Amino acid sequence: MVIMMNNSTFDNNQIRIDLIKAMLTHVPFDGWTWEAMEQGAIDIGYEKKKTSSERIKIFKDLFKNGSIDFIDIFSEIIDLEVKENYNSIEEKPERVPEKIKKIIMIRLNLCQKYKEAVRSSISLSAIPVNTKISINILYRTCNSIWRIVGDKSTDFSFYTRRISLAAVYTSTLLFWLNDKSNNNIETEFFLDRRLKDISKISSLKRPLSDLRKFTNNFNGLKNTINIKSAFSFLKKMTKIKNSSVS
Repeated sequence: MVIMMNNSTFDNNQIRIDLIKAMLTHVPFDGWTWEAMEQGAIDIGYEKKKTSSERIKIFKDLFKNGSIDFIDIFSEIIDLEVKENYNSIEEKPERVPEKIKKIIMIRLNLCQKYKEAVRSSISLSAIPVNTKISINILYRTCNSIWRIVGDKSTDFSFYTRRISLAAVYTSTLLFWLNDKSNNNIETEFFLDRRLKDISKISSLKRPLSDLRKFTNNFNGLKNTINIKSAFSFLKKMTKIKNSSVS
């Protein structure tokens, strides 16, 4: 079905969302590229009267940071879908670790058909020039999960909970990328093992000096300035004693 879109009808944010959704089927073949977006735009009939070069010029105005902006919006789309899916559940888990497990598995299941796109996004996110936006993306996802759970912390536990969750989420995400089991059952087992330590998140008291290395002020991880320290700290947090999957 061809979707007709008009700039006067859709604001730029909606156009970005529609273009990202349209390009996803092409990302496994063309990567997070202008070519993949062009193919997606053709699929939905976006600016079909314009030439390919004219459309790409429009894309570059809409996504000024290129591929990392694609990944940013894709992740935000999934964040919102996760929230909607979880909120639609009538009988929600009661304990925090069970809630987090449910939310992470919802996210991974939503991403199942985009697994190659997610794999490619991780490679692009690791490029140094993309580091700051990548950290913001990870922060937003972890913050969204905690907000869905019901966390309203404003003290330093705000940081420790999100940093600890980032460790659990990123290690599970990397495991999931190579999971070929039915219904991601092996990933679920892996996540269970990671969540054995989840109780530490609520009571975790990291040294203030470590937290200051991670963020330059109290407004949140999204304001991270010292990127090298952030990645160093995150790497330390994500070191899992039993890193070998058994």
